[in-house]
Amino acid sequence: MNQPTQVIATLEHYKVAIRDTLEYTLNKEKYDINAFKDKKRSVLIEVEQPTPLKSIINASGENGEKLEKMIRDFYADVYGEESTILKEADDGLRVDHAQHISIFKGVVPIHENIEAMVSGIIRDAKTKGMDVAQAEAADLAEERLYRGVCYLTMVGQLVRLFNDYNVARREAKGEETAASKFIGNDITEVITLLNTVRANNRLTDERYMGVQDKVFALVEYMTGRRDLPTGKGFAEVIKETEDSINGFIREVEPMWKQSYDPLIRELIEIARQQQAAQAQPAEAPADQGEPVELDPKTGLPK
Repeated sequence: MNQPTQVIATLEHYKVAIRDTLEYTLNKEKYDINAFKDKKRSVLIEVEQPTPLKSIINASGENGEKLEKMIRDFYADVYGEESTILKEADDGLRVDHAQHISIFKGVVPIHENIEAMVSGIIRDAKTKGMDVAQAEAADLAEERLYRGVCYLTMVGQLVRLFNDYNVARREAKGEETAASKFIGNDITEVITLLNTVRANNRLTDERYMGVQDKVFALVEYMTGRRDLPTGKGFAEVIKETEDSINGFIREVEPMWKQSYDPLIRELIEIARQQQAAQAQPAEAPADQGEPVELDPKTGLPK
């Protein structure tokens, strides 16, 4: 495993920890407390220790400082001891499901920034004739799963908000109220996040694009920018969209594991050897894979 592949592998591991935080926007009877502790440790340790991510951040000037602050704020808001979103209790992990949007707003920009780093490292390695095919395959598989999980969780949130909004309007006999305005603002935030996920997408295959098209057709149905298909109501188009996303995730998750697991096993073995030899961890070249600042309006790098 060459040096760029090692660096990419550590960043892939970090992206997974960030992505898996989206689990807490799904309503489950119980959450694995040990998995929570692993994610909690992973989120902060990468900026506390001399890791490749920390090396890139330190070499990236103002953008690096912004990303580190983003990560530390995310940790404090979601995983920190004072967090009101996730809280350890005697009976397990307690999740405040009224704060899903805060999780989305933390996960998306961090993940997109790390993905931009990985893309930069891959491009640079290729120009130098270095083989990073294994890491590139794992990265592409992770991106497919990440975007699928974003659409799954955000569409679920959007549907709940859409239903709540309609109830609020019906109760007010069609009038706009403080409650419906508040819900409407949340709907706008979720749509903005969905647009960010789409804007940073590199995937162009028909299977993925079909899922993405369904998601944004649903957004247009909900916002009145597109008429519902003849003979169909909202319940049917929502189910079709959710079925499409779930089917996609069932396909891509095993493919991601097939590429990710061997990469991480090899990285762990190298780390063991380095520890035994008291070697320094892999350092990322200072001129590669810098974080980017995303435009909040477009979701694209400025």
